[in-house]
Parts: sequence; C-alpha cells; structure tokens
Amino acid sequence: MNKPLSTSSMPLICKGPMTDTAVAAMARLESTQGLDLEQHQPLPAQIQQWQTDEGAKVSFMPSHDRPIFDLALRFRAGSALDGTSPGLAALVLYSLDQGTEHLDAAQFAQAIEGLGAIMARQMNQDEAVITLRCLSLPALRTSALQLLTQMLARPAFREEAVAGIRERLLNFLGAVASSPASGMSHATMSHVFDGHPYATHWAGTPESLKQIDEQQLRDFHRRAYSANNLDIGLVGDLSRDEAQTLITELLQALPQHWAGQLPPPAPLPEALTRHQEHTASTTRATLTLLLPTSPDKPGYAALTMLDEILGSGFESRLTQELRSRRALTYTIRSSLRPFDAASLLQIEWDIAPQYRDASRELVSGMLACLREHGPSQAECDMARNQIAGRLHRTMASNAELAKSLATSSHLGQPADHFATYIQSLAALTPKDIREAARLWLSPAQEVFITLGPPHAQQPLPELP
Repeated sequence: MNKPLSTSSMPLICKGPMTDTAVAAMARLESTQGLDLEQHQPLPAQIQQWQTDEGAKVSFMPSHDRPIFDLALRFRAGSALDGTSPGLAALVLYSLDQGTEHLDAAQFAQAIEGLGAIMARQMNQDEAVITLRCLSLPALRTSALQLLTQMLARPAFREEAVAGIRERLLNFLGAVASSPASGMSHATMSHVFDGHPYATHWAGTPESLKQIDEQQLRDFHRRAYSANNLDIGLVGDLSRDEAQTLITELLQALPQHWAGQLPPPAPLPEALTRHQEHTASTTRATLTLLLPTSPDKPGYAALTMLDEILGSGFESRLTQELRSRRALTYTIRSSLRPFDAASLLQIEWDIAPQYRDASRELVSGMLACLREHGPSQAECDMARNQIAGRLHRTMASNAELAKSLATSSHLGQPADHFATYIQSLAALTPKDIREAARLWLSPAQEVFITLGPPHAQQPLPELP
C-alpha cells in the first residue's frame, strides 16, 4: 500500500529494543548466577552421509540410548508432479499400504502391528514422506523392512482398495470446500501461485480423482518411487554397517534410474486485497508474500532470523505491537513456509471486524520499519536463542530428527549443517537482516485475504 499511514496505524515499535528483556530478567535470578545465558549447548555432529549405488542419498545418526530406529524416506513425489491429473500423487501415496502382491490391506496392517512398528505417511506439493519406527532388534528390524519393501516396491493397487482411498480423498476435498478457513487458505495459494503447479490443492480435484485409472497409478509409482528419487534420514540404535544393510534390500527392490525435476520457479503474483464474507464475531486475516528463494539458497538464514524477529514468538514485534501494546488480538504470528520453487512469508491474525483494514496498515507499516531500520542486536540475539531452542527440541526427538535429516539431504546440506547452524546465525548482523528485509519484503506483492462479517471500517483506537 502506498497511501500514508493514519496516525493510529503507525507502529509503536519501529526500532527494536537495545536489551533482551527475557535474558535480563533471568540474569537477576539467584538460580542463574554464574551461568552464561548466551551460550548454547553444542548440537551433536556425528551425522554420516553417503550416496548409494542406486542413487539414494542417506543421512544417518547413531543413537544408542534406546533400542529403536526411526527411518524417514523422502521421495520427490509431491503434487507438483501431478501434471494434468491433480490428485495422482496423493492417490498413489495413500494406496501404497492397501495391499501388496501377497497381502491385502488388513493383513499388511496386522503384520506391521505385530512387529510393534509404527508407519506413517504425509505429503505436500514437493514431497511424499514415509516414516517407520521399530525396535532395532535384528529379527524385528529385518521383518519390518521386508514389509516396507513390499509396500513401496510392489504395491498391488487393487481396484477396490484404491476406490476406498479415492473416496476418502473426495470426502476430504468436500470438507475443505465446506470450510471457510480452508477456502481462505486455498484462495491464497491459488492467487499466489497462479499458473504454477502449487496452485492446485495437493489432494487434487474431485473431477480429476474420479478419472485416474490403475495404469496411471502404476506409471507414476514406477517413476516417482525410484531409488534415485529418494533422500533417507535414519536415526537409531544401529552401527554404520547395520544402517547400510537395513536399507540395501529396499533400494535394490525399488524402481531405478528416474529422478523428479525441480518445479519451475514461481512468478511473482500481483498484489491483492480480498474480503470473503462469513458470519463470525471476529475477522481472520492473512498477509502473504511470495519470496523467490528456498532454503538451499544463500541468504535464507537471514530470512529465518527475520521471520523469528517479526512474529514467531511472544517477544516478537508483531505480538508485542498488536497484543501487548494495543490489545487488538490474542494471537498473531508469522511463518516462513519453504517450497522447492519458492517460499512464503505469511502473517496471520484475528481482529475485530471494524479494524480489518487498519490492522493491515499497521502490519504493513511494521514491515516497512524493518526495511528501513532493520532489527536491533538484542532482537537478533533473542531470535537466535529461540531458533536454537527449537533445534534442540527437534534433535531430542529421533522421529523428527530423521525427517529433518531427509530434508537436509534433499537440500544438499553438509553433514555438519546442524552442528554449525547456530554459529552461522550468530554471524549475521542487524545489517544483514535489514538487507534481507529490503530484498524480500516488497509491498508491491502483498496478498491480503480476510474472512469475516461485513463491517464499516474504522481507524484503530487512539492510545492514551
């Protein structure tokens, strides 16, 4: 927006604090005396990486505190590969466990359960991820991998089983269509990625799902579930030799010699302001910026810090301005959503219907402040501490770590990425963050979509 901000919509917080109030408060506690609150416990660095003869990339970290292993298989088999058949990738993924050459869906589920193993699947526009958790005792892990291999390499795609998955996806799409909040999210993605594969919902469309046949499923599976199209994260009570043996049979059984290409770059969208009417007591607002970059590109760490400073925690600027200082909302947050073709910075909040437009002016003004002034050093330190805490929590969960390792492998990050990540953030200066804000936070591409009742718009209340 180019029009001047009204006085009531001008940010109170345009320059960051000079001190981290949370660290200052903790420093006064008797229990923290003698502790360096700015130091972070080193992250484990024993991650091992290799590429198999079949072309799969593996990231492995031994963890011997429990007799368990967690395996994450990340195929570049998301909905961006659907082509002219939206829903194809989803129908393939969720049909995989519905039977193999020798087991039907019930028998397969009973076999997995009988081993005490837990398997899950998830997908988005870029990826299909299958995870497996099992006891690492040799007999159990061998049996679990044999079942997983049958599922991934030789799915049956029986007509009646596929029909059941198709019906579930159709019901899911029906629920999405009837949900105003989901409709708002879909409207955002459709506009931001107009003309790009990401614009279509990952579950496809009802019309397309009804037309997909068995041959299409088999053709997609033969390509997308190739060993050469796979990144593996593995964490658990295994030696390097045991880890290699664990996955060898699986990789040899998978289709070979096909790898998905990166989706095309996403073009910058036109700015948009749209209100969707819905009966409610408050208005839900989403401000979205498309950023033509991804986590494997230089400068992404500065974007991560920028998002943290802006709206990822209670001490962030958005929360302090709209909740603590002005009492306009209970929850406001920003999130950085990475995709292979681009990333999204999204800011979401609830607001009284009469302040819909004025709150958008305020949020846009806060982005302008970051472009002009950047953050303070205290904000950078606080953001780094928050990110370090989340990374430590991720590393404490073997299941989450396995998925993170598969993603890190996909991005081509080195084996010491996690061990050195916090140090790389510490090297960023307020000037680096300001330059990232100037580069990426363009008001010309703001997509602002709201959901709520119609209401005459008013300026924000004047502060006492």
